[in-house]
Amino acid sequence: MYMMDINRKQFSEVKKSIKTAIIPIGMMEAHGPHASLGTDVLIPREFLRRIDAEMGEQLLIGAEIPYGRSFGLLPFEGTIDVSTDAFSNYVYEVGKEFYRNGFPYIVLFNGHGGNIPSLQIVTEKLAELGAIVMTINWWLDYRHTIVEITPGFGHGGEDETALVLAIDKKLAYTEGLQPQEFGTLPNIKYHGWGKDMFPDAYSGDPGAATAEKGHKLFEALVPLMIKDIEIMWNTTRGRV
Repeated sequence: MYMMDINRKQFSEVKKSIKTAIIPIGMMEAHGPHASLGTDVLIPREFLRRIDAEMGEQLLIGAEIPYGRSFGLLPFEGTIDVSTDAFSNYVYEVGKEFYRNGFPYIVLFNGHGGNIPSLQIVTEKLAELGAIVMTINWWLDYRHTIVEITPGFGHGGEDETALVLAIDKKLAYTEGLQPQEFGTLPNIKYHGWGKDMFPDAYSGDPGAATAEKGHKLFEALVPLMIKDIEIMWNTTRGRV
């Protein structure tokens, strides 16, 4: 169920039966020359649309947080970067408000790798309030399944590009793209690191992506996400 679609009275009724809020979190940033700047927003949106179709009466899906932290892609046009402190504080305040409004279970559905350090802080702070918090980082949590369909790993690579193509073929292209490896070690940081890490704002092999692969990824991962949400409920039963 989408929070955007209900009014105040309906919200009051929803709280009686739904105890889990999902906060979609993305990023507006460069994804090579080929994929939408909104890739990290569009992919969580589509996953959640499909999850809502399966279990919408058990979940409240909040409005998207479209901006996050992107140190690596900061040098590239189209990246709208938010400082770590501002981003983590904002997400925490949003999560705190869902908890105050009666949702003890909070799922942070994250579409962007640069958000992860901030979200780790957020989950601990929300847990200290009493909330039960789970973060879904789709490209990491389900990597074992993803590589069976799109073996290439990277930013704006085969998996992300395939998912965007499955959403709308006008939002990405693959023609003329060559595989690119990371240009430097990811655990080394310095000014201008992003340009060396991602020479053309992507890594991996987006040229191998197809819409068909994207549809297979959506179909394969949604059941795994639903299973993880159910595990969260089952393993914390009696704590809320």
